[in-house]
Amino acid sequence: IEPPGLFRGRGEHPKTGTLKKAVLPEEVTINVGMEDRVPPCLTPGHAWKEVIHRDTVSWLAYWNENVMGGIKYVWLAASSSFKGKADMEKYEKARRLKNCIAKIRKDYTDGLTAKDMFTRQRSTAMWVIDVLALRVGNEKGEDEADTVGCCSLRVEHASFNATNCELTLSFLGKDSMPYNNTIQLAVYGTVGEQVFNNLKSFCAKKEPHQDIFHELSVTELNKHLSSLMPGLSAKVFRTFNASVTLEKELPRVLPGDDVAVKIVSYNDANRKVAILCNHQRSVPKGFGSTVDKMNATLSQLNDQLNELQAMRVAVKKNKPKAIQLRQDDADDADDADTKKAQLHRFTKVPTNEVPISAVFPKALREKFVWSMDVDSNWSF
Repeated sequence: IEPPGLFRGRGEHPKTGTLKKAVLPEEVTINVGMEDRVPPCLTPGHAWKEVIHRDTVSWLAYWNENVMGGIKYVWLAASSSFKGKADMEKYEKARRLKNCIAKIRKDYTDGLTAKDMFTRQRSTAMWVIDVLALRVGNEKGEDEADTVGCCSLRVEHASFNATNCELTLSFLGKDSMPYNNTIQLAVYGTVGEQVFNNLKSFCAKKEPHQDIFHELSVTELNKHLSSLMPGLSAKVFRTFNASVTLEKELPRVLPGDDVAVKIVSYNDANRKVAILCNHQRSVPKGFGSTVDKMNATLSQLNDQLNELQAMRVAVKKNKPKAIQLRQDDADDADDADTKKAQLHRFTKVPTNEVPISAVFPKALREKFVWSMDVDSNWSF
């Protein structure tokens, strides 16, 4: 249970700095099995608000917090088998999408030129979510951070240039991460030009604060998607496209290359997925000094190799090369959050005989323990 303190929120939250009050046992509802022992209340003179036995949910306790007035839950750990099962089902749904993606893309491509506004908006939103990997977006209240996704884009977030059907999107995405991207839709042929014209027409005669997709809601979009594939929702497209992108990039790794080369190749592929999904991070405080240390180490090793030609055999042959590769990898990774991107896709690391520990941190290995025993010839 969260201790009292100041509320931070995500991004530029309007309630940042609000006092979070201490949660008393009388405010907490405990959920345990019928035959399980109820955890004792360790605060003298207090007792739990209620003890229930609800086996249709996965939370263990909940209480009402005072800042947003919402409900906070205590969930199972990310490394638990229950959570692992849910993650596995999520990825399997993305794999099933591969069998339906052609039908779905034909559906929204045909709908781009539909006569009715609703179908055109729905089809255009589907294209944006699929091709540009935007999150679907949900409506926000006045007391929540102003973050948006595809369905909640406003006119002020888009600008148009007729040259090469250039579309510029600029807004705050999840966790208030800025999304700034200029796309030349002409490269997608007639479909891209139609998307450009649709978006421009959706913005016509509207004020900057008005929604671009004013006739479309997330619920209606997901309802249509589930009619094309049972259980499908818009958010599955990000997992699907991220997995497809990573698998497409990974086969470039040559079987004969050493592990250091393979790790950098994997990170480079994963970085492209991070860019696709707009996974960003701020530059770490010690990033500059880390690169300087790598440069110094590389220079020292090269000097030693030049001075100690007679003892060349004793020097680890690939060490300078590994340092150089790590430096190049660090330079490229200064703004793409590849660790966050790893949450969205499977890899073929075992195929290339790279130790799992070299590319996945311990936390992810524990969270996705169910995926560690896949066959070496597995593919998304």
